[in-house]
Amino acid sequence: MDYTTILIIVAVAVVLKNLAPKLVKFGEPEKAPNKSEWHYKVRFAKLNRELYDQSNAEEREELLYYYTQKLRQKDNYGEASFKDMPKLLQVVYLIDKLEMEVQNGGLLQFFTNSSRQYAQETLEALELVGDPGAKQLLEKALETVVAHHESPQSLNEKINSKKIHEIFNTSDLYDNAPLMDAMNALDNKFYDLKSSYSKHKMSYFEKHKEEVWEKLNQKQR
Repeated sequence: MDYTTILIIVAVAVVLKNLAPKLVKFGEPEKAPNKSEWHYKVRFAKLNRELYDQSNAEEREELLYYYTQKLRQKDNYGEASFKDMPKLLQVVYLIDKLEMEVQNGGLLQFFTNSSRQYAQETLEALELVGDPGAKQLLEKALETVVAHHESPQSLNEKINSKKIHEIFNTSDLYDNAPLMDAMNALDNKFYDLKSSYSKHKMSYFEKHKEEVWEKLNQKQR
């Protein structure tokens, strides 16, 4: 092999070395958007007697939470998926929803989000699990909203008519000082419960869980 041939081979090797990464990068498949851990837990959520019995208290509550969310996502949180859930899982879902809304934005958020459509069912759920304290506060919150001439539907319309960053500055809703003072006072009492409703929820599920296993087994047949 003469000197000229060697130079040509070296030159080609250098070109390929610089070009290869660009070709590889160009040929990479487009990556799917990152999904949050919450989405994956909901997507692959399962619930059965064996999984439940093998889990500790915290894991059991998570099993119920993610499984009920999975059921509700079947029709994008529509009415059908709620009605199709076993009664006991409806109770779990409603109390979880109440806790999430109140912890994130207070009782007023509960009435201005989609959770408002299940206000009556949530009151019934709190009664079923034996938590009169939380039930009384939710009833008082509903009475307060109505007393200030605001239905849950009208509150939601006011929220939706504002941009997110403007809600606390310009919304007529949050400029209603008497309403806000009353709701804030109820929020503080609700926080003082220290999630007692969650403990009542799990205790109630333990007493009636056989009903759920039976319902789930029937659907799998």
